[in-house]
Amino acid sequence: MGFARAGYPLLTSGASFPALIEVYPHPALIELAKANRRLPYKHAKSRKYWPGASLIDRRHKLLSVWAGIVSLLDCRIEGVASALPLPDPSSRGHELKAYEDCLDAVVCAWVGTCFLDGSATAYGDDTSAIWVPTAGT
Repeated sequence: MGFARAGYPLLTSGASFPALIEVYPHPALIELAKANRRLPYKHAKSRKYWPGASLIDRRHKLLSVWAGIVSLLDCRIEGVASALPLPDPSSRGHELKAYEDCLDAVVCAWVGTCFLDGSATAYGDDTSAIWVPTAGT
């Protein structure tokens, strides 16, 4: 509530400025990829995504998913691909998590730009809402 007192209310509909919006990267990624279901892009869940695969195979599969996400983001925000080169498959777990966090941050920034140009929709109610880019953005 400190943000609201400082003049940055949480927006659950419409657009008035200044304000805050709430974003979850995964719903935005589903829209970005035009996917029918959740993308297997979380490092910590790679064993669950590909239970029969070896560690190195899981890493390669994860990096392939990340490469697809980066490519899609680069079509929306020029320079993402050069700013987010994929980590090496031999990277340590915390390095992969850090990369995943960077991807999430860029997705959130992209959603913010969609909101600003009027191409995001709020899903929720009067007290809370998640903003997701509209299909085709």
